[in-house]
Amino acid sequence: MQPLKHSRIVVLLSVSFACVALNLWLIATAHYRLPVFVFGGAVLVIAFAFRKLPATATIPEKVNSDLMRASGSARRLGFMFIIAIAISILGLSSGRFRNFPTWGVVLMFAWGGFLIWSAFRGAKWYKDRADAANRGSEKRTKSF
Repeated sequence: MQPLKHSRIVVLLSVSFACVALNLWLIATAHYRLPVFVFGGAVLVIAFAFRKLPATATIPEKVNSDLMRASGSARRLGFMFIIAIAISILGLSSGRFRNFPTWGVVLMFAWGGFLIWSAFRGAKWYKDRADAANRGSEKRTKSF
């Protein structure tokens, strides 16, 4: 399978999440100096991984296809965030967040709303870019 244009962001997010999880575990187990080394290692892994990834596509048809797939993926991510907020609301009504401070619960739902908005806004941005690329390619073909 050929790595796609968005494989760079997948590598960045994957290593970032792994770095955060590992650092939280190290801090929870009272290893206070090791997170610095984990962070440095994550930066090096990302730098070396980016060198191995292929260059991004420049063929207009491939770029348009990638943009439409990215738009669909961002939209699906937005729906996943909506489902997560719905599950959180069910947890709120069942008393799951009873021990949390009120500002923390409000902040959690505000952050969830921001994630939903940004996912759908990103999907619209990708779709608009794909439509602009389609209009540009139509103008180029009509001029010949």
